[in-house]
Parts: sequence; C-alpha cells; structure tokens
Amino acid sequence: MRLELPDGRALELEALGATLTTSSSSILIEAELAGSGSSPGVGVELVHPLEAASHVFVPHLAPTDEHVMAESIFRAPAIVLADRALALALIPDLSDVAQQTGTRAWLDYDHPARRARLFAGDFVEDGHVFYRRRDLEARGQRVRLRLHVVTSQAPADLADPYGMTSRFLWGRWGKPAHAEGGSQRAPFTDYARHVVSWAFGPGGWSDSVWQTLDARPGGAGAPVFIVDVSRHPSVPKDQRSWREPRSVWNQAWFSTQRCANGLLRHARRIGSLALEDRARRMTKVALSAPQRGGLFPSVARPARGSGPDTWDGLEWTSSDRRPAGTSGDAVHLVDASFTCRLLLEWAALTPEPSASSYVDRYVERLTSLQRPSGAFPGWVEPNGDVSSELLESAESAMSVALLFEHARASGSSASLEAARRGLCFVEEVIADARWEDFETYYSCAPWGAGDQLGRRVERNGVYKQNTLSIAWAADAMLRAFEALGDERQLRLARRCAGELSLYQAVWDPPFLPAPAHGGFGVMNADSEWNDARQSLFAPLYLELYRHTGDEELLERGVAALRASFTMMYCPENAATRAAYERRFPFFGPESYGFMMENQGHGGGEPIGTFTIFTWGNGSALATAAKVHDSYGDVYVERERRRAHAIDATSARLEGSRVVIEDRFGRESLTAVDDRGNRRTVRLRTGRGSFELR
Repeated sequence: MRLELPDGRALELEALGATLTTSSSSILIEAELAGSGSSPGVGVELVHPLEAASHVFVPHLAPTDEHVMAESIFRAPAIVLADRALALALIPDLSDVAQQTGTRAWLDYDHPARRARLFAGDFVEDGHVFYRRRDLEARGQRVRLRLHVVTSQAPADLADPYGMTSRFLWGRWGKPAHAEGGSQRAPFTDYARHVVSWAFGPGGWSDSVWQTLDARPGGAGAPVFIVDVSRHPSVPKDQRSWREPRSVWNQAWFSTQRCANGLLRHARRIGSLALEDRARRMTKVALSAPQRGGLFPSVARPARGSGPDTWDGLEWTSSDRRPAGTSGDAVHLVDASFTCRLLLEWAALTPEPSASSYVDRYVERLTSLQRPSGAFPGWVEPNGDVSSELLESAESAMSVALLFEHARASGSSASLEAARRGLCFVEEVIADARWEDFETYYSCAPWGAGDQLGRRVERNGVYKQNTLSIAWAADAMLRAFEALGDERQLRLARRCAGELSLYQAVWDPPFLPAPAHGGFGVMNADSEWNDARQSLFAPLYLELYRHTGDEELLERGVAALRASFTMMYCPENAATRAAYERRFPFFGPESYGFMMENQGHGGGEPIGTFTIFTWGNGSALATAAKVHDSYGDVYVERERRRAHAIDATSARLEGSRVVIEDRFGRESLTAVDDRGNRRTVRLRTGRGSFELR
C-alpha cells in the first residue's frame, strides 16, 4: 500500500495485524485482537522516501530494535523529517491514544532503514529511562488509532519542520485545552501565598527550609537545596534526616539568585518588607562566592565542624553534575554565566554596584576563555585546565546571552565582540540540532556518556538531547536579535522554539494524576512530565511573542506558567492533593506549598518525596512575579489591537473596550499595555472592562 506525498514520492505502508484506511493526511489503524493468547499488538509500518533528510526529530530514543518510544512520553509526539523538497511529520492522534483500553501506544523509528511504526501494543521500562516492546494478553481488545501525516513544501517549513509540527499539535489539542484554562486551578497569587507560607511561615516547614548562613543581622541566608518528607513538621527534630547534605546552590538548575529576584518582585507587589529582606539575604549568598580570577563556585556547604542545624562558616564547591575526573573546584561556566545574568537583573531591580562589579570581573575572565570556534569550554579547573567533555557544546549559548546583556548594560565593546563570535558557534549547534549539555550525560539518565557524546544515535538519526540547551540557544538568538536587529537571528530563535515545543505537553494523559497541559519534559532519554524547567521557559515564549506577534507563542508561554504550579500540594489542586495524600496521609495544611519537581519520572509512583525550592515552588513563584511585572494579569497591545489573558479566564477587545472575565472571583486585576502602562481593573461578578484610549 502506498500513500502519495505532495512532491510525487510516496510512503510505503504495511499493515501489521490491522486494517488500514488512508486519506491524503492520515492513516487509520483498526483491528480486534483475539480473545485469548499472547499478541505483539497491531499497527502500521511505514518506509519514507527522504534519503537525505537534513532535519530529524523523534520524541524519545529507541537505540535498538527492541526499544520503542512509549506513550509514557507522548507529550507532543511526532517523528519529524525534512529534506530539500519536503517536510514530513508523523503524529499519533492523542484523542485516540486516550481512548484506547487494553493496549498502549508506541512509536518507533529506524533512521538507516527509513522505517517508522505506530503500534497499539505494550511495553516495559528499561533502565532510566528507555522502553522495550513486549507482548500483551489478547482479550478481544478493539483498536482504533489514527496517524496524522503532515506535509509541506513551503520554504519556511523546509527550514523549520519543527515549527510546522508544533503548530499542528497545538492547534489540534493544545489550543482548545488552553482556552479552557489549561492546567491552572487557582490564581497565581494563591499559589504564591502557599509557597511563602510553606517556606517561610511559622505554620509550615520553615525551620527546615530557611538556612541562616551568616548569623549577623542582615547576613546571608537562603532556602536549603532540598527537603523531603523526613523533614515533615510532625517528625520530632531529633529524628529528622536530610535527603542530601545541606547546601545552597546557584547553578543552571537550582538557582537561589533566580528565586531571590522573583521573591523581591513578589515582595514589592504585596508590600512585604520581610520577604524583601529575605531576597536581599539570598543575593548575599551569590555575592559571597569567592572569585578567583573572575571565576567562582556554585555550591555553599556548612563548614566542617558545623552542627546539624548550624552554619559555622561556609565551604564552597561546584555542582557534582560533572564528568568523571573533573574536580569539585572546577567552575562550570554555564552555571556561572547563568548566575551573572541574574545578578545583572538584580542590579537593574535594585541598583547594586557590588552585583555589577562582580559580573564585570567574571565577564573579563570569560572572554579570555573563548575558543577559536567562538565556543566556551564546559569546566575550568583552578589551574586553567579545561575538561575535554562538552569542550564545545550548546552550553556556550548561555555565555553568549550573558555577553549580549553585559554589553547592553555596560556598553562594553569587548563583550559585544565576544558575543558576536560566540553567535557563529551557536548557529552551528542549531543547524545540527546538537542539544547536549551537562544534564544530558551527568544527571539521572547518563546513558551514552563517553561513547555517545558528540555523536548521533545511529538508529534514530539524532543526538541525545536536552531541552535546557534548546532554550538557551533560542534565548541567545533572541538577545542577538535585540542587539543586532538581524531578522535571521529571530528566525533561528523561533526554529529553536519550534523544536522545544515538541517537548511541551498539549494534553492531559489519563495515566498521570496532575494536569500536564503546558508542562515540559527534559530530554529524549528520560520520562518526566511537568518538569520545573517550564517556569524558565515561560518568559522566553512570551518574549518571542512580543517580537513576532505569533499568538501560539504567547499561549504556550502562559500554558507553561500555568503548568509550573500543577505539582503543588494545596486544596486548589484537588487531583494533585489527592495523589499526595494517598502516599502521605499525614499531609495537611502545614504542607500546602510542598511541590515535587515533576511527575511520571521513571514510571511507577508518579508522586515523589521531596521539594527543591529553587527547582519547583520557589522557581514557579519567581516566574509568576517576573511575568506579572511585564504583562500583568491581562496584557493589552495597542499597536496590534489585542488583549490577552495571562492570569485571568479571558480578555478580548469589543470595539474600543477591553473586556475581561475571571472565574476565580477576584475583585480586581492588573492590566499592562505594550507601552508599560499599568491600571487596576475592577471586577463585578467576575467581569470588568475599560476603554482602550
């Protein structure tokens, strides 16, 4: 059987235990399994004609013939291919996937053979985290599963088939769910109140969360890196334990400074001097990290001899998410560059000369480390040696973005020139979709470290890739566009966002307890949903919208922000709360605000045991505060004549009036326009309006 493609070529189809019905844009799989016995499942096998595909994307790695891409990672599932003549995407119908009973869907792709498969069958986890296909017990299950075939010959789609694919997925599933509120179950301010109460309030977990690093008045302090249920207030203090040794981090994941900036914004919004003081004390942690030739470590620990609950001085080291053989004294440049970007933001929020001068010293050393290619190394030892692993990687995008921002803030021509050189390298990474960074190999899913580093996975035609570096590259291109005004850089930023969007959930699968819509996965070799990184990605999408006017980007950004709070234990998140209480029956109001970093990580029990303030509830609060400063609850564009609901049910223009609806019963909302003007809009029975003058 053949399915003709628009350029005259065709997909070769083979039914595997099923009946196939084709149209120009889809393949319908229908079957009824036997009443008993074992079955491999039913499906379709396709061989595509793109012999020289320049773009390839799969939602998960399947490195051997036994591995598959399971529905467990179907956030926005697609196999994407493009050559010079055709862009092609194969997309399982998620509505069909949700309705299947007795079978589980999986995809597979063998790049050398140009063979793809969609099956209704079964699978089992393999390691952390791949999936192996397995037979299922046949009980007469009925199968009806559609595979959409999306094609284009438009030059823009040939250059960016990821955007073509993500638009289809969002339009069919993501946008309708977003219009219904997506993952949001309460105003962001209600969620923020729970975070503050849990972390800092007398009735929460503050005696474990908040750490006084310097006992002098106004001295450094910060939320501890991680707490788990063994620190629950009901556990006697002498029986509590730490999941990991106490520490405070300023790193590309766990950023105390990011949370400090956000807490300062939130404190000013609600008029809390106490929270503002905490934000300032958190910033003192970053500024106390000792600089050596401009470089500085990322992790503070209690000095040796400290008591179980005291900090008698600090010891400094760097993140342990690093290659073997790299010392704890080696500075990870992506961590340092990320922290310095946040210190520049802090300096803009509260003119802080010490923050700016701290960044100046780092930037001077950073530019001296730039390689001839324009890249920046991953890890630098105190003696200047650099690690051979990730020597030139997508992590460089973070330093490029910092240099553009430093040039803008300081007027430094040296920073601008180094940023330009780095930009050329980042463009090469984008062209190759080489999304490798520290998390790809040195975290909980280390498959491929060493032998796979810098190489495509042969069977799937892609690199092992991580979403952080995709976002970093998009961000670097956006900063370049703002500095240089080259539309090509904006197109590349959108191309990165298109691929990043293929990791954003466009639906709520029935096998997860918390809403998933808008949340992000981590990489193509792990299984998280609703990972805390979504709060980092939300502002990126919103900024891209400002420059492009593409409303899908704004909707995705808002959806990511909404999803940032879905894992929180609180009464507003009824389904999530029930899942926590099934596992932890002793949870009650004292734990409102507790929040696991993700769900569905590694299969099995979807609800985890710990909270990382800087990679969960605190980072979600930080993004909500930052977005509110720039966009309010409702964002109004005078030039484009549009109104957008950010933290509201809906906002629209009716003639010259902006009409707002809110299902949460609030008395007022804040509207911000594209000129930075702010106004309070009074609501009555969930509705308000104002004249757009």
